[in-house]
Amino acid sequence: MLHVTLMLANASLVYGERYEKIYHQIVAYKLFVMTTHSLPKHIAFSQSLASYTKYNLSDSTAQALTLNQLCILADSKVDKSNTQHANLGDTLLQYSPLQGDLVLRQEIINFHQALNSHTSKIGVDNAITFCGAQEALSAIYQSLLSAEDEIVVMTPSYPSLVNMAKSMGVIVREIPLCADNNWQVNIDDFKRTVNDKTKLIVMNSPHNPTGSVIATELAEEILQLAQQYQCYLLSDDVSQASNYYGLALAHRYLDYQKSIVVGVMSKSLGLAGIRIGWAVTPNNKLRDQLLAIKAVNSICCSKIDEKLAVLALQNRSEILANNNQTILDNISLFKAFIDRHSDKLGWQPPKAGMLSLVEVKNISSITSWAAQVTQESGVLLLPSELFGMTGNYFRLGLGQKSFAHTLLVFERQLLSMDNGIV
Repeated sequence: MLHVTLMLANASLVYGERYEKIYHQIVAYKLFVMTTHSLPKHIAFSQSLASYTKYNLSDSTAQALTLNQLCILADSKVDKSNTQHANLGDTLLQYSPLQGDLVLRQEIINFHQALNSHTSKIGVDNAITFCGAQEALSAIYQSLLSAEDEIVVMTPSYPSLVNMAKSMGVIVREIPLCADNNWQVNIDDFKRTVNDKTKLIVMNSPHNPTGSVIATELAEEILQLAQQYQCYLLSDDVSQASNYYGLALAHRYLDYQKSIVVGVMSKSLGLAGIRIGWAVTPNNKLRDQLLAIKAVNSICCSKIDEKLAVLALQNRSEILANNNQTILDNISLFKAFIDRHSDKLGWQPPKAGMLSLVEVKNISSITSWAAQVTQESGVLLLPSELFGMTGNYFRLGLGQKSFAHTLLVFERQLLSMDNGIV
């Protein structure tokens, strides 16, 4: 604890009094983590069943590539006369820049501009790399929020979006998603919840874990609402590129000075082994605050990971096309699966992304039932309560090429179970 305090005090001297609030927030958050000594609930649940788990039917990522596959893909596309494409073996294993590799940040900007419809100029100085999206989200919360601030979050949600805020004493105003409404939200849901006290609106589209989306028209209305109340706007866009139906999902959040967009290599691109996430914001003050927090956490990302991320983003069209086709194939498989077992299960297919919720009928406890499934079949299912939702649902992941085999194993287990025992 003393080490954390001294580290932050030294960093404050480096960055000046301007960042005093940030360092107090980091201290508070780190002390919370150090004193609770508990894993996040979804990780704790998975860890408790790790010795039984052979398959994961709740995986939140698209299909990964091997290192060889990524390098072969890059080599097949590269102009051999282009000296910008250096062999990975020639990479000098030194620190990466604090803000992130320059070429990588340009690829990140290209990636977001291709997906969205910003009218203001977004450049490499607006992007910061992190060691995954979790580090980026944590830095954003620490930069913007203090105890008694209010945020608006759609629930159920990726657990950190709510839990980090509550750990800081932040008031969380929830917009609950409902199966009867296909898990969709509308502008009235936000208007009822956002108010003069709102410091931050948090969005996630395609949504984890429901598979619902915020379409372009609604995104524009939410942007106008944030501008009206002058609150910050955070968009978790980690699965935005998994848009296999070609829906209108483009937004122009980054035209707003108090906006932040988060992305990562692990979701749509499926490359969770490349530990790179990022934040993009047009707000230079916020960017500097995020850099200050990164400086006392990871300091910088892995040089090798940043080089691999560049290769992947430069070849994103082929990677995304393959991954999106895999998701579509798995949606078809699961539709047929539901038709065979409609007496036991209910489901609404995702509108985009690779996640959705599956209802399990005629059981008393989804957590006990899911644990039994894993212990008896090796198939991991994450109950909806881990994402802040009551009801007998589990999260379904549709991104893996192994999905068909995992589904066969799950089907054998489902047929062997008497739903009344749990």
